[in-house]
Amino acid sequence: MNENAKPRDVIESDPWLSKAAMIIPLMLFFILGMLVDTEPLVDGQTVNGTTYLGLVSARVALMAAAFAWFAREIVRQFPLRIDHWGWSVGVIGAALWIGICEAGLERKLLRTLSISTDWLPAREGVDPFLTYAAGAPLIGFLIARFLLLAVCVPIAEELFLRGFVMRSVETEDWTALPLLKIGRRGVVAATVYAVATHPGEFIAAIVWFSLVTWMMYRTGKFWNCVVAHAVTNLILGLYVCWAGAWYLW
Repeated sequence: MNENAKPRDVIESDPWLSKAAMIIPLMLFFILGMLVDTEPLVDGQTVNGTTYLGLVSARVALMAAAFAWFAREIVRQFPLRIDHWGWSVGVIGAALWIGICEAGLERKLLRTLSISTDWLPAREGVDPFLTYAAGAPLIGFLIARFLLLAVCVPIAEELFLRGFVMRSVETEDWTALPLLKIGRRGVVAATVYAVATHPGEFIAAIVWFSLVTWMMYRTGKFWNCVVAHAVTNLILGLYVCWAGAWYLW
């Protein structure tokens, strides 16, 4: 047998594919958000309900298609392994996120430091029970919104953060870097990412992302991070609908 021949069970990976699998799903989320105008048509509306439903549905459809397209590469880099830590951390993370946000710690901290809070961005705060008629329109929106919230976003954001951001700041050959080998620069990058993507909830974001990163180092399992993210988002979505805390939506 030729000594240079590779075993048949070794899967060669295209460098472009390795990188695209980590980046494209979340990029689709942001690109669609920039392309689709959901500004309200009627005074008093939070969003244009029809367009907003189209945006949410398009995000789910295109991100799901990206996951399917890159599935083999994603699983090659991160084998499907989970344990109880993902579920437990997800529940704890949801409690922390809701508690911090409902207590308004970000604004209290800024006021204590005599810093204006006017720059803090607000979410769209869409109340689906006012925006959509009861029946199929409302049910359709809730299904699409929860699929995006608890399935698509957790997978895409964890791929981007732990698959790309945290590894790429550590080494040029980042697609081959195991999660447990991520160093201090990766942790700093994750913290910066948390604040940049959740400026209105920056304390909650730092606490939550730090908790999940701690779990990542403890277990070394990427899909634990996805499960924790999904559980937190699911609980958060259910809480928002129950409490009417649409500013967290």
